[in-house]
Amino acid sequence: MKRQLALLPIMAVSLSGCSLLFPEDERLGEEPQGECTGRVRTSLTYEQSEELRTASGQWVPSFTYDVTKVDFEAIKKLMVPGSDQTAGTRLMQQTNRTNAAVERFMAMEVSEKGAFFMGRDPALYRVRGKPQAASDILASGCQRQQQDMRLIDVTWTRFQPPPEPETDDASSPSSETQR
Repeated sequence: MKRQLALLPIMAVSLSGCSLLFPEDERLGEEPQGECTGRVRTSLTYEQSEELRTASGQWVPSFTYDVTKVDFEAIKKLMVPGSDQTAGTRLMQQTNRTNAAVERFMAMEVSEKGAFFMGRDPALYRVRGKPQAASDILASGCQRQQQDMRLIDVTWTRFQPPPEPETDDASSPSSETQR
């Protein structure tokens, strides 16, 4: 009995060591929105944080998510008609180096339909959001996050509304010709 009691502290220490040697993947499960926005905010530079806090007008964000741990059915739900499912594959074929391909993927423009970088860890999904206030960008990106999916990067550009169609002055009657 004394021997078993003596082994108890050793067993407790060895069990806690398992989590040090084999930590749980932080990408698994759901992440509360508050934790997500806090985590992403800490990854921003001071200038980026200040811009989000003080900028006025409308901004268009692009969100990048780590989807490595997302199951296939959830990935299929992210794929919409017209999404770029081969973006990452094309970049890997062009560079043949994962880090260069990921850098190019992160720099590419994406649409509201999204683009994927699959087959590597991390597997990535980039998508453009709707124009919104700068102060809403992080919350918006975290709201789009699903189970086993983590927002890892956010970029934004000032919203440029499409130009108004020009009217042809020659076809519109002028005040002089309407006499």
